Amino acid sequence: MDSSEIRPSRNYYTFAGVVVLLGVGLFAWTIWKGVGGIGGKLQQVAAPGKSHLTLAAPGSYTIFYEPESVFNNRVYSTGGKVSAIECTVVSKSTGAPVKLSHSTANASYSFGGRSGQSVFDFQVDRPGVYELTSNYPEGQQGPEIVLAVGHGVNEGMVVAVFGGLAALFGSFIVAGAIVLITAVKRHNAYKRLQAQGGAPPPIE
Repeated sequence: MDSSEIRPSRNYYTFAGVVVLLGVGLFAWTIWKGVGGIGGKLQQVAAPGKSHLTLAAPGSYTIFYEPESVFNNRVYSTGGKVSAIECTVVSKSTGAPVKLSHSTANASYSFGGRSGQSVFDFQVDRPGVYELTSNYPEGQQGPEIVLAVGHGVNEGMVVAVFGGLAALFGSFIVAGAIVLITAVKRHNAYKRLQAQGGAPPPIE
């Protein structure tokens, strides 16, 4: 009798490796999908200037400064530091100004030749069209830059990261369990054969 007759088969170790590879692949896909999907949640505008934003849902929004960007078939590279741009947001339907606050989340993203840093946060009570006005402080000049406005961007990034990590560590746990159970069962089977006097060569 040889060690190939010990059950379960060593093929379960290979299967555990496949589980880990699947976990790594799912982790990479989740991060790629989550980060890549950010672009669809962002409305880009050139600043300084006036632009209309169509905000489809009530809730919190973030204005990002994109030091590296592509907008209207033009490539922007305006430096890594957050510009001193000033912004106001006004509802087109009511004319009421929306309160802006400096972003405390320090959120950032980088994908597809674009990078963004959170600058302002604001809250809207109803969906609709809003006017975003941006200017440099009086007496100051600066380059044309790109701003991007998004809803749920930070949450989407957090979900992507934690979802990917869950898949990765979950695969490690499952693979570890497969290896441990297989090793214990093979060891017990070997001991039984040894006690019966028909033990194969050591299986360690």
